[in-house]
Amino acid sequence: MKSMKNSRGFSLLELLLGMVMGLVVLSGVTYIYVTIVVSTSETLKQAKLNTQLMTVMSLISNDIRRSHYWANPSAQAPSTNPFIVEDSTLLTIFDSENNLKVEVDDDDAPKAGDCILYTYDKNSDGVVGTATNNEYFGFKRENNSIYMAIRSDAFPATTCGGNGWEEIVDSDLINITELEFDLASSACINSSEPDGVDSAFDADSDDDVGEKNCYVVQPSVGQTTVETFEVVITLSGQLVNDSEVKKTLTQIVRVRNDVVRVH
Repeated sequence: MKSMKNSRGFSLLELLLGMVMGLVVLSGVTYIYVTIVVSTSETLKQAKLNTQLMTVMSLISNDIRRSHYWANPSAQAPSTNPFIVEDSTLLTIFDSENNLKVEVDDDDAPKAGDCILYTYDKNSDGVVGTATNNEYFGFKRENNSIYMAIRSDAFPATTCGGNGWEEIVDSDLINITELEFDLASSACINSSEPDGVDSAFDADSDDDVGEKNCYVVQPSVGQTTVETFEVVITLSGQLVNDSEVKKTLTQIVRVRNDVVRVH
């Protein structure tokens, strides 16, 4: 009885101080929890976007590298490659907005566009595909999405329109804000130069070093040129339900198969 009389509980002030300290600790824990949840959510969103864009970029870049491939079963001259015919099977880029074909050798023409068309010898039979063997490929941006060519007929020479395109991006999840193909880093070398003749017709008696650039100086009849295609791909996108989550990827693709021509 004596010990019970000497014991005492917490005072009101002590209880209030204890409650305040408890609320402070609880608020801190809650703040940390919410911060972690928000950060994790943003990280997951960014990871989701990155995965989608990297998958699309990998698909596009790996396929473009195959452009102009020819199995060449008859061991014919490279210049007779049926997969490098201009306005037919040669890799071509279009600026759809202005309905223009990209011309690398024209200073006044665009060097980049949002649509790319190309061919390659998919089944290694040495001939360009038919209706039952699709060897015409391409990618384009349209309606904030990306489409891949699935048709087997030859593409129109001056447009990326028509049927035969399949969407490869989940447009309910991602908006594609940019898809650009840039050929500005491509090069064309005249392997017949220097030949001791002034082909530039610039009143210079010397054989100009610049004549090796067949984008600048038109090759003469009988000369051989080698054109290397280098495509810089820029891909940008954002989440449909959160436009603040965005990403831009850039990749340089060197087409493995050079274009050899005898003029």
